[in-house]
Amino acid sequence: MTLAAVVIEPAVATALLGEAKAQLRVTGELKGSRINLIQRQKFFDLLAQCDVRAKVGIAISALRSVPNGDRGDHDRLIYTELLENVTAALLPDAGTCPHIVFDDGRYGPDALARIRTTLGKNVGPFGTVSLELSHQSPGLQIADVIANTFFNRALVSERQAAMAASVAPFLESGKIKMQILGAAH
Repeated sequence: MTLAAVVIEPAVATALLGEAKAQLRVTGELKGSRINLIQRQKFFDLLAQCDVRAKVGIAISALRSVPNGDRGDHDRLIYTELLENVTAALLPDAGTCPHIVFDDGRYGPDALARIRTTLGKNVGPFGTVSLELSHQSPGLQIADVIANTFFNRALVSERQAAMAASVAPFLESGKIKMQILGAAH
């Protein structure tokens, strides 16, 4: 499981997404799983011009079966832990009153309420946490392309080297940081 979080001003996210969709000739939601390598590189070229920071969390343990456990519960726990880790790492970059938005379409209402409560505790009294549908949120679409790229960067395939090359400058500069969730999960 791979998750990306970005720190980006809403106006910058909107402008970046608009320019990316125009240049990539994408209508509707921009999804990392729906763009080719050339489009992906153009996206990262545009991202390089923006004031943005990102953290990518990767959970290898999401691939393992859960002995005597519910797979859905395991996935939700891993997702929550990834969210906690990447948001905690980015809070210092998010300013004095951070607003964290996460995807409303991933799990059911009860699971999302628990996740939102957990994140709200991490953000503390000076920030907010909300849910949005990814097709309505430029920031979530940007995070999706980044997460999908890192997911594909980890897969052994003919596209792996190109994925790694797309994000290498961001890793080297520190604009994107990556963390692998501990193996004990």
